[in-house]
Amino acid sequence: MTNTILLKKEVKKLLHYKSDTSLYTLEQRDKTFPQKIRIGLRRVGYRADEIYSWLESRRVERREVKRRDVA
Repeated sequence: MTNTILLKKEVKKLLHYKSDTSLYTLEQRDKTFPQKIRIGLRRVGYRADEIYSWLESRRVERREVKRRDVA
């Protein structure tokens, strides 16, 4: 099984973030956000499976909040 690494710019694109600062703020505020992986002196990436799992958990959380609001 291969673990694909997404570069920071790819993660920002997935999240619709434009700046590094926005991603950094998310990393600091959301302790469930996946850890970055250093892949060079000035380059970091993220495991794709962890990013997609995190995104799915956010979707599930949003659905649960909507259900509570309706009830």
